[in-house]
Amino acid sequence: MLKLYDHPLSGNSYKSRLALNQLGIEYERINVDIFKGEQNNAQFAALNPNKKIPVLVDEDFVMWESNALLFYIGKKYSPNSIYPEDPKTHGLVAQWLFFGKTTIDPNLAMARYLTSFVSPEMRNQQEIAKYRAHGNLALKILDDHLLEKEFLAGDYSIADIGCYPYVHLAPEGGIDLSAYPEVESWCRRIESQPGYISMEE
Repeated sequence: MLKLYDHPLSGNSYKSRLALNQLGIEYERINVDIFKGEQNNAQFAALNPNKKIPVLVDEDFVMWESNALLFYIGKKYSPNSIYPEDPKTHGLVAQWLFFGKTTIDPNLAMARYLTSFVSPEMRNQQEIAKYRAHGNLALKILDDHLLEKEFLAGDYSIADIGCYPYVHLAPEGGIDLSAYPEVESWCRRIESQPGYISMEE
């Protein structure tokens, strides 16, 4: 059985859980308490020297980096479904996953962290404003792209799964998604997919 090392509040871990659940793949969740620093112990570092979650273990095969896990899960369990093989569509999927990792996740995740996980007296409002501003720019790009599209790269794919978590969590970073109606509709379409689970599940 697959083993997924994750944490319930991690948007990156949620990507893997969402993909596995939507494909009906059985797996064991192993909680890594990042707030207690469990990712820094020797046992976990042996799995991922970068000491971050998620980590996927498939028998003797170990893999880390959340978007890489989506490629692996999609290719192994759902070729031509959520993982399109057509070169052009595959390229678009990769494009949006890279956009998610370089532009969506860093800004929306940091806005969320600084707003929801840092005590009020320790918050740097200038930093929060910076991440919110960059996050809003990313959301505008998504909103414009989704104006005439249901999903990011044609049919529903790992591109949507990869970009969804931190977009969905943007309000926890003080960002109002109602300013992006196409993004809100896209989120609802993802949430209506078979096998969808919330982050809390």
